[in-house]
Amino acid sequence: MSVFHHVSEGLQSLTDHPFRTFLTTLGIIFGTAAVIAMVSIGAGAEREALEELKRFGPDSIRIQSKPIEGDRLKNAVKKLARGLTIKDVEVLLESCPFLKNAVGERTLDAFPVYSLGKRPAALVVGVGDGFLAASRFELENGRFLDEVDSFEAAPVAVLGAAVARELVGGADPIGMVIQIGRVRFRVVGVMRDRSGSGGKLAIKSRDHDRDVYIPLSTARERLYKWPIEDRERYHELSALWLSVKEGTDLSAARDVIMRILKRRHRDMDDVEALVPLEILQQSQKTQDLFNLVMACIAGLSLLIGGIGIMNIMLASVNERTREIGVRRALGATRADITGQFLAESALISLSGGILGIGLGVALAWGISFSTGWTTVIPIGAVFLAFGVSLIVGIVFGLFPAMKAASLDPVTALRYE
Repeated sequence: MSVFHHVSEGLQSLTDHPFRTFLTTLGIIFGTAAVIAMVSIGAGAEREALEELKRFGPDSIRIQSKPIEGDRLKNAVKKLARGLTIKDVEVLLESCPFLKNAVGERTLDAFPVYSLGKRPAALVVGVGDGFLAASRFELENGRFLDEVDSFEAAPVAVLGAAVARELVGGADPIGMVIQIGRVRFRVVGVMRDRSGSGGKLAIKSRDHDRDVYIPLSTARERLYKWPIEDRERYHELSALWLSVKEGTDLSAARDVIMRILKRRHRDMDDVEALVPLEILQQSQKTQDLFNLVMACIAGLSLLIGGIGIMNIMLASVNERTREIGVRRALGATRADITGQFLAESALISLSGGILGIGLGVALAWGISFSTGWTTVIPIGAVFLAFGVSLIVGIVFGLFPAMKAASLDPVTALRYE
């Protein structure tokens, strides 16, 4: 008998019991869907993390201030440890030849922003020279703060994309005046929208689209001073944006920088280092573990589905014992009987695989829609799931097919 004949016979047998066939395919459907959904989530997370790493740069290091309170604050004051300072930036640039950029940042959450009778949700951020190069942020319109602005402590500001939209909608805000605290600032630029840049790396702690950037010198001289006695605003800087030269070992560079800062800060544990590349690698390890767990779950579902196929095929062999005897008496060989039952089990698993792929794609889209996660469905994963479902059908259908082929024709004809 031909393969086409085996397939047509198998289809006829399966359509005679549609509900039983559907129940048999459930394990394959859920297993295949789990594989597709798992791979799409993993691939989406990897793409998101890689894109965010590209934005921050594979050569970047971020130093952030840690809060000092209670006895630790008293100890810091006693040791004259001032936290992150502008002097730290100068020392790092002098002491670390591997550094390409080092820029200080100070967040000023105590100063609201006003303009045109509106008070947008914004965070004022004082930044040093070279911030744009160190942070890898991009301008949408106008210009960024320059050395002249810093030298003159000029009252100029650059708006984040969300702040600009909230103030003027789609209009051009360049040249408009905003008020920060009691000081008026002129807008000279607008940053590019980064609303799609929130991702998996723990390097981003706020919505940068709501930042309003001003020169660090302007914040220090026009808004307020930062004396060491000011317990609520202890650190002169909130963070440092650093980037290293090509070929530099990031881990070794981070260790050198932290040793220098620890020595300058009188051994106070008041800063922490974040390396996007290391965070990405750790994130990938976690993702690999998640993928392994999901693969085990998907494999278990496929195993249960395969056992279900074997069970229903064995029942089918018992039901059709007399039919098998008639076929053998009419000249069908053992290979013909084996092929027929293998075709049926393969059809069951293939139909379950096709439905599972559809369900898996729907799950991936549903997860992306409901959670906002990025999901990517690789074509290779679809073919893998389809191939695995076919193998499951053949492997678990082989024993029932061989059992059917091994029946004695005379005994089978007498079976009631």
